[in-house]
Amino acid sequence: MALNLSKIKGLFVVPEDEEIINKKTTEKKKENKTSKKTTKSPEINLPGSTKFPQTNSPGKGEFNKQIFESLTKAIADANLPGEDYLEFISALQAMKNINLDEKVKMQTVLATLSTKGLTTQKIVESADYYMKVLENEKEKFKQVMIKQTEGKVGNKHKQIKTLEEQNRKKADKIKVLTDEINNNTSQMGKLKKDLETADLKIKSTENNFNVTFSYVADQIANKVEKIKSLTTN
Repeated sequence: MALNLSKIKGLFVVPEDEEIINKKTTEKKKENKTSKKTTKSPEINLPGSTKFPQTNSPGKGEFNKQIFESLTKAIADANLPGEDYLEFISALQAMKNINLDEKVKMQTVLATLSTKGLTTQKIVESADYYMKVLENEKEKFKQVMIKQTEGKVGNKHKQIKTLEEQNRKKADKIKVLTDEINNNTSQMGKLKKDLETADLKIKSTENNFNVTFSYVADQIANKVEKIKSLTTN
């Protein structure tokens, strides 16, 4: 009997279900402790259940409903005709509320479905088949990730390299301009010193000229005054 997608999804315990199961198990243990009963708590964890880490850490990952839907749909699409692992787990799940050991439940289900031709070998072989279906989905997912890496991530790496190269070139230009500015500043410093030296020399020469001029002119003027005084006498 082929199972539909909804039933196949129901064969797996997801994190929300595990929280409910754990809560019920804890409450049951408290009841047993209070009543001092020695009866073993019923086994309610379903075969094939997987504990998914609940974390926001990108390194560890977390249960994803969309991926779960995709994987269970792949199993549903590949569902083999007749009784196999899926029908066995479905029948076993139907007994989850019966207070029996899991091994007894499995034996009961196997005995019932064996009338329809189901054997332990068929269960194992079909389970291997569905595992291959999942592995095929994993490979598809891997290829998608590679394409995304080459596309989105790879493109971003290229953009980063392009920007780094642009920054390097601009940094080289900045260095050239900085060197030119430093060289110009150095030349301006030398020119200013030369200018100050030239100004001092000009001033010194001017002062020397004025002093010498006065020395000569004063002598002439003095002689002239003396000569003028001769004619007046």
